[in-house]
Amino acid sequence: MSDWIVNDGPENRCFGCGHQNPSGLRLRFRRLEGGGVESLYSVPTAYAGAPGIVHGGIQAAILDEVLGFAVHDATGFDDSINVVTVDFRLRYRRPVATETELRVVGRYVRSDGRDYYVEGDILGAEGEVLTHAEARWRRIEPS
Repeated sequence: MSDWIVNDGPENRCFGCGHQNPSGLRLRFRRLEGGGVESLYSVPTAYAGAPGIVHGGIQAAILDEVLGFAVHDATGFDDSINVVTVDFRLRYRRPVATETELRVVGRYVRSDGRDYYVEGDILGAEGEVLTHAEARWRRIEPS
């Protein structure tokens, strides 16, 4: 596996990947052999919904971020390509515990014109799927 990808630019205050955002998740990613990306992350208790359980919105943010990185991986991390989420579906299968290291993976599925289709999972300690997401991202022209 390759080195960790960290978005630590001075202007990156993204909630998911920006390391300049003190309230953000500060996710980091690495490319997987054979395609896709992963992140290892332990969600702090501050992001709980029910006691000891990661809030569903935080799970969505984590998955949205890893899926975006899967798109960027598929496009070769070309800075001239700007993409946004246009469709996002989640399936919460099992509770996700806070303060536990999780493996989050994102995979490119296919593209169609300006659209990129990706899917990903939050995985538990035994590799079980806790939350599954599918999304469509669209390439946009910078304004």
